[in-house]
Order: sequence, then structure tokens, then C-alpha cells
Amino acid sequence: MGNGRLRLLVLAVGYPTESYPAGAFHYEQMQLMAASGIDVTVVVPTPWVPAPLRGTPRWRRYVEVPGRQTDGDVVVLRPRYLTFPRENHWFVPDLSQYLAVRALGLPRFDIVHGFHILPLGAVARRMARHWSVPYVTTALGDDINVYPKLNARNLRVLKRTVAEAARTFANGATLARATERLTGHPVADLPLGVSAKRFTGRRNRGEAREKLGWPTDRSIALYVGRLVRGKGLEELGAALDSLRNTRVLGMVVGTGPLSSLFEGRTNVRCLGQLPPASVALAMAAADMLVLPSHSEGLPTVLMEAGLADLPIVTTDAPGCIDLADEDRALMVPVGDSVALAQAIGSVMTDPESARARAQQMRAYVESHCNLEANTARLVDCYRELAGQTLQ
Repeated sequence: MGNGRLRLLVLAVGYPTESYPAGAFHYEQMQLMAASGIDVTVVVPTPWVPAPLRGTPRWRRYVEVPGRQTDGDVVVLRPRYLTFPRENHWFVPDLSQYLAVRALGLPRFDIVHGFHILPLGAVARRMARHWSVPYVTTALGDDINVYPKLNARNLRVLKRTVAEAARTFANGATLARATERLTGHPVADLPLGVSAKRFTGRRNRGEAREKLGWPTDRSIALYVGRLVRGKGLEELGAALDSLRNTRVLGMVVGTGPLSSLFEGRTNVRCLGQLPPASVALAMAAADMLVLPSHSEGLPTVLMEAGLADLPIVTTDAPGCIDLADEDRALMVPVGDSVALAQAIGSVMTDPESARARAQQMRAYVESHCNLEANTARLVDCYRELAGQTLQ
């Protein structure tokens, strides 16, 4: 902190660009940190793509993202690293990503924060040891729910990373408890949070539908997220099909390999990837948000729906239940398409109860998942740890 400003290195799995929104939840968070007077550098280790794969949609996005990006006062670097399919099963991505980060030749930082304990918390641990500075790590989901179960090494790395961290946070209470069970060390519940700014002064439902060109005589069930396995998309398709003779119309926002599940259905419209402002408009126009995930960290889309006063139908999956508990949303068992269809129908037939749940969700998100307040807690943590190091 020679210039009086704390220097923070953030290791993240993504940071958004105009063409690829991965890690969008970090954007506002990092901007707030920079506004607080911290020098923020975000490093996103990015797969190196061999020539034969560079033309395929899945891999092209890694080629197209810039190696260096300046976003206001935030600097974003994307070093390339060697990767293989199913790397969390068979490879050692924490080591290959660490080597890519070291090769940048970065100057010493005061604090390192690795989001996703596996692999980036482990990378943070190595970088912090290199500079003899503290590191912080945050569990976000798969790093706890999936990767430690894949092989014994992942679990060992997880335990060592948490044991040596100055602080460990988790994106939600369920994830914090799961991390504590796996590692035997205390973990603080600190959601990344969402900002209410995008949801102030929003249009009413009729105006939003007119703006989007959506029908006014249908009940809109909105899904927002990646179209990948584990999101309950098969159950969503089956539930919407069972409601085919009702007024329900599914609106699907997102892209991914399972987009074909909804192609050709007359009761579903696929909208592709939308920018945040358009997602907020879609939430204003919809009657409910449906997220039938099998597992989550703490789903941002549910928090955003809460701020939009949008009734929610979700599952009792880890992460979802943190937000939906205490009658803040309708919950159904994971994988149960029949119960999912019934819950969607319930929102249609009992809108008063749906609105009451939505109001409770909004109050919970505003008090527990406030982006500005939770980022301020992180900033205070950084300053405390950096101050201890300098004493």
C-alpha cells in the first residue's frame, strides 16, 4: 500500500465483456470496490484453445475475449492456461491456472481473493504464499457441491485452502454449512448480493409486455439461466407441456447445449441471451419466475426476481432453499415435473398468495443480499487483514 491505496488481486472464473457475459455478478461488485478506494485487478484464467477447436461455438468465446480489459478503474487480465475436457475430474486446473497467473509477472498485491475455492481459492493460496500476504476465498457452488466428490485430491486441496485462508466466505447459509462440514473450519455466510438499482422505476406489467411485444392474454412463466444439465430443464419442458391446454406460455432466456429441448414447442419462446436491463424488463412483464435447478450456490436470478416483486417457483435444492424457505417462494422436490406443473398452476389460480410470497422475498433480499452492504463488509475485511500484515 505504498501509495496509500490497498491493492487487491481478485481471481475469478469470469468477468463480463460485450460478447460474453460470464461472471456478470462480479461487475457491480468490483466497481463498488474500486469506488471505495481500492486498486482492483481481476485475473480470469482462460482456456488456451488449439486451432482445430477455435471455430466451434463452445470454444470460440474463449478465443474472442480480450487478454486485457479496462473497465473504469478495474483492470481485467485473462492469461491462457492449458486445459482438458472434464479437467476437474482428471486434471489439476489449480496448478495449470496458477502457472498462468504467475507468468503474468504481476507486482505484489496486499490481498488476494479467490472466488470459487476450487480451483481459484487454491490459486490464491499459492499467489499469497509467493508474496507473503493474506488471502480470502469464497465458495460459490460447484466448488463445494460437485468438485470435492470427483476425486480425493480435490477434497485435500479444498481442506488445505480453507485451513490456511485468512477468511472463508460462502454465497449462502447452506453452502457455508456444507463447506464447514467438508473442511472442519468456520465459514461465514456472505452472499455476493444484488443491487436494487436496476429494479427501481420499472414499468408495470402491461407497459413491459407492450414494450416486449408479449401477449397480454397469457400467463408468462419466465426462466432465466444457462441451458445446461442440472438446471431442471427437462422437468420444465414436461411441466409446460402438461399445462399446454392452459394460458401458460414459457419464456426462456439464456443459451446452452440444451436449447434444443424447447425448439419447436408452441408453448415456449426462446429469447436467447439478454443484457441485464432486458432481463429486468422481462421480469416486469412476467407472472412468475421458474427455476427448477437440481443444485445451486445462491442463485442470483432468484434474488433479482425478489427485487422485481416477481413470484417464484423453484426447488428444494441447496441454494434455492436458502432463498425460498419460510414461504418466500413455492418449492417443489428436485426432479418432480408434476409438482412443478402444479406449482406453476397455483401461481395462476391464487395470485394473492403469490404476491404475498413475492413481498416476503423482496424484504429478505433487501436485508440479507444487499450488494452494496455485503461488498462493504468485504472491503472492511480486506482493510483489516492488510492492516494486520503491515503492523
